[in-house]
Amino acid sequence: MNILVEKFCNYYKEFSQESISGLDEIYHQTIILQDPFSKVEGLTNVKAHFSKMMQNVSYCRFDIIDIVSNDGQALITWTMRFAHPKLNNHQEIIVDGVSDIKFNERITHHRDYFDVGSMFYEHVPVLKSIIKILKKRLSV
Repeated sequence: MNILVEKFCNYYKEFSQESISGLDEIYHQTIILQDPFSKVEGLTNVKAHFSKMMQNVSYCRFDIIDIVSNDGQALITWTMRFAHPKLNNHQEIIVDGVSDIKFNERITHHRDYFDVGSMFYEHVPVLKSIIKILKKRLSV
């Protein structure tokens, strides 16, 4: 496995507000980070984005499931576990996803794919009941 891919996986195993400074070791200054919520360009902006995102998160860690890597690109499947005081009664939320990264000496592109509903919407009380109804109707 590529050393940079290994660093990436190890970095996200215990993701926290304190670990954000370590992004310099894996991301290029011109990094483009994209997920279902946003697209962020530049390492300084990515750090600010993560810092804001992690403000109220009690913990966040990623269990790496599988890695497929070749010259300059990797697909990494993972399970994220996190807790937030305003979601799911502060109980752990589990989300499966995939990271697509492209790299040279550092990662230049990072795109995450995951189910936004299972991460967020299904844990907001008002939306939770609506989503349950919709899922039930669609599964018929």
